Amino acid sequence: MSTHPIKKFTSENGKAVIGYEGYVYTLERKTDVKLIFRCQNRDCKGRCHTNTNSTMDVIVSAPTEHCYASKPDLVPVLELKNKIKLRVPETEESSSTILHSAMRSFPLDTADQLPESETLLRTSRRQHGCVPFRPHSSGHQ
Repeated sequence: MSTHPIKKFTSENGKAVIGYEGYVYTLERKTDVKLIFRCQNRDCKGRCHTNTNSTMDVIVSAPTEHCYASKPDLVPVLELKNKIKLRVPETEESSSTILHSAMRSFPLDTADQLPESETLLRTSRRQHGCVPFRPHSSGHQ
């Protein structure tokens, strides 16, 4: 329907997620003829429908109206996080190496939307399953 590309991701719980026209949608339900995606913002009623094949490459009906402005800079950030999460099981590289490798292709004009480096490193470490334990109080030895 539109010439905007559909960016596909997977959520942390394994559900399909798409980015389209500056909005992020999570899979709400499937029918025989389409997949129905709901806006990731829980307060928003925005929906979009894609074809049912595994490529999810066609919007079959125009997205419904959202209650907030689109955030096109958010989609590259989600792509980066997804790239980090997918890279971790494939390699024995350190978290910082994975992060720096993923950052090479990140668009500079959206860099202000990035979380702090430590947050991205934590994402990688969690995928590795080796997040160090850090007690909340410093009184324990």
